[in-house]
Formats: sequence, C-alpha cells, structure tokens
Amino acid sequence: MKKGNILLTTLLTASIAINGGMAKANTQSDRQEIIRRYQWMIEGCNARILDQCYAYVSVDFQARRSDGSFTNFIEQVQSTHKRFQQASQYKLHDELIRVSVNGNRAEVMGLQYADHVIGNKRIQSQTPYEDTWEKTNNGWVLVSARWYKGNYNETAIRPSPTQTNSQLSPEQQERLNRIIRQYGFPAAPSTSLNEHSNFVDKMPSFWNP
Repeated sequence: MKKGNILLTTLLTASIAINGGMAKANTQSDRQEIIRRYQWMIEGCNARILDQCYAYVSVDFQARRSDGSFTNFIEQVQSTHKRFQQASQYKLHDELIRVSVNGNRAEVMGLQYADHVIGNKRIQSQTPYEDTWEKTNNGWVLVSARWYKGNYNETAIRPSPTQTNSQLSPEQQERLNRIIRQYGFPAAPSTSLNEHSNFVDKMPSFWNP
C-alpha cells in the first residue's frame, strides 16, 4: 500500500509539473501573439493602411478617454481616416510595459507616442493606456481600452526652402539656395513650384555665382 501511495503521489506530482509547464508555455505563446498584433497594427497605421491599423480590433470595441467620455470602433476608424488625410507626417510608436495573460483574457499596460504634422503644426503626444484583449476562434482581439491623461504638445512649424521647393531638380534647388544666401531674397516672385523652376531656368548667367 505504501508503495502504491508513493507511486500515485509521484504520478500526480509529475502530472502537475507537466500541466504547469504547458500552461506557462501557452501563456508565453499568447503574450508573443498579442505583441506581434500590436506591431502589425502600428506598422499599418504608420503606412496609413486603415484595415491593417485596426486589423485586430473588435467591431464592438469601446474606449474610455481621460475626461471620462467614451468612443467606439466606428468613431475611431473615422477619426484615424480623417487624420490620415490631414497629416503630412504621421508616426506612431507603442511601448508595451506589461502583458498579463489569464486564460482567454489579457490585460496590457502601455504608452503610445504620436508625432503628427498637420498644416503648420507639429503635434506630439504621449498617452498611457490599459487595453483588454480576448481570445477568440480567430485569435486575440482588442475589445476595450482606457486612455489616461498624458503629455500633449503643439508647435508651429515653417517649411524650409528645401521642403517648399521639393519638386525642383537637385541642380535647380542648389542654384536657388545659393541665390537666397548670397542676395538675401527669394529667387522667384511667387511660391509656385512651376514658377520657381521656370525662373531658375531662365536666369541670366550672372545670377549663377
């Protein structure tokens, strides 16, 4: 009987160890999948591919803003699409601080960095968040979020001569920059890129130091 009890105890211990190891491995696999899904969506946002940007967000998604108001999947997609159209520069980066998996539910703490240029404004922000994911037959999906008050900064920007005349050929641009430096005034009387180009091409030789 004692040998039987020892054998049974040994088998139970081994079973618990095996099951515990498998659970740990599954949890690690789930964490990696969630991290990959964040990376894929951020890449889509930076490439301005709306479908990829929201690839793993549930259509029932809801988020609570720092002021206590709520938003949903449709509103977020519309808002992002509008920003894609407005921004000349659009860049996002997520820093995942903690990914906790518990069965078919996961909680993620992170910090999102945004850097956008809209018109003559550069908008930079850092937003702490808590996301909730659920495991479905199609893998993990983001179902809800809570956004906390972070840092937000707007600064006015002015385009450089290179940005303003970015459609000029390199040779034309260099000649134009030389004239601006030497004579202290714009080479052409208009900000039109075509007029700049024509003006530079038709300048007499003495204007080309």
